[in-house]
Amino acid sequence: MDPADYRALHESQMENNNGTTAVNVFMHIAPPVFSVFHTVQLIAVASITHVPLRFLVEFCLIVLPFVLLVTVLHRLALNIALTLFVLSAISAVHQIRNRLHLMPFVQVPGKSPQFLTCVRALVNLTTAVCILAVDFHCFPRELAKTETFGYGLMDIGVGLYVFSNGIVYKVRPAEERRLNTARVWKVLISTAPLLLLGFGRFFLTNELDYQLHVSEYGVHWNFFITLACVKFAGTLTMDLVHDPEVIKFVAITLLCCHEMMLHLGVSRYVLSADTQRTTFFAANREGIVSLPGYLALFLASIYIGWVVRPTEEITVAKKFLRRAGKVAIMAAVCWKMIYVCEDMFGISRRLANMGYCFWILAIGASVTALFMFFELFVYFVRFEEPKSPDQIMKTDDFCIPYVPLVLQAINANGLFFFLIANLLTGLVNLVFQTFLLGNGAALTIIGYYMFMLCVAVCFLYVNNVKLKIW
Repeated sequence: MDPADYRALHESQMENNNGTTAVNVFMHIAPPVFSVFHTVQLIAVASITHVPLRFLVEFCLIVLPFVLLVTVLHRLALNIALTLFVLSAISAVHQIRNRLHLMPFVQVPGKSPQFLTCVRALVNLTTAVCILAVDFHCFPRELAKTETFGYGLMDIGVGLYVFSNGIVYKVRPAEERRLNTARVWKVLISTAPLLLLGFGRFFLTNELDYQLHVSEYGVHWNFFITLACVKFAGTLTMDLVHDPEVIKFVAITLLCCHEMMLHLGVSRYVLSADTQRTTFFAANREGIVSLPGYLALFLASIYIGWVVRPTEEITVAKKFLRRAGKVAIMAAVCWKMIYVCEDMFGISRRLANMGYCFWILAIGASVTALFMFFELFVYFVRFEEPKSPDQIMKTDDFCIPYVPLVLQAINANGLFFFLIANLLTGLVNLVFQTFLLGNGAALTIIGYYMFMLCVAVCFLYVNNVKLKIW
């Protein structure tokens, strides 16, 4: 097909999409969580320590099934999710039924919770698969980004990145929070790499005449610039708030103000096809107007991270379980709020409105709670004897490294993983007219692409190489 005609076809495939349902989107997110559960079980039982073999097992049980789930098996997402849930529940009950008397003595390490590694790596993994898969005909159109309102699997990408950055934000002690010129400059420098990536992406796509849909963020704006602005504003906001408990009220207040401004006419201005992109603000209105919503999402995620991340060396099982239960309750409240907001405001990624923020928090909190229950399960079934803080400091075997190698590697070099995924996605789209390929060719390309990505980050992780640019 002629390149100009193909570009028109590609852009038309991304337009006028009203999405699917919130439950259907979550049914595509939940199966990888249960896949991790069963993969960890298998590796533990089979005592697989050989790194290449372990990598292949994890790749075949975690990565490839997700590739199939969002392409040729998407119609079976609900059945697959329910089946994996039932199998996981049966397996868990079978292993803990004779150990309930040990519950008061089970201990979980307090620092560097591994469930956060799983959450962040899973966000990166799902995004990497979807950004390429969406360019093939086998990816269902209802899961692509929505035009204005609705639920799409591709809509949750930027939101979950904001969430995953928020839950690992380290709240500084009150005495260290001094907001002055030096602090502002330091925060600006820390966000500079993301800004540079954003500018680089704009110039690269512009030079290559790469197909883009301006209604996503605008003409010049993109994912990296949004993340940079949210990180900058969120960090300075946290320096002003001295009590982490207060941050949830700040997030709610900001979200309500954002929704009110949208209803006062801002949303009509942003979504109107008659609004010309003649000025910088008008050209990038989606990216700029959505910033307060993403900032509120970031602050709410910081609060969730503060709730789940313990400060003590040892966390007893009951206390850890209460934290997981609290996050599960937060998730349930957010799921309820989704449908309240849907009736009142709608769900819009372009606006990052109240409904969208609650949707992302519902997914993020649900996945976090599931991995917290999984971590507690791991320490419960492998419990040996109680340890004191002094004993833990003197031994290295208290922390059970259950996280799959692939997820550890992705989390260790998350930004590098995402950048390489974007570059390879662009390369594939420049070499192939992806929408014209059949299912077999599409699955081969996506599978090979994910294999190369996972091999690259695992090689770096095994060799203790961590690439950071700030």
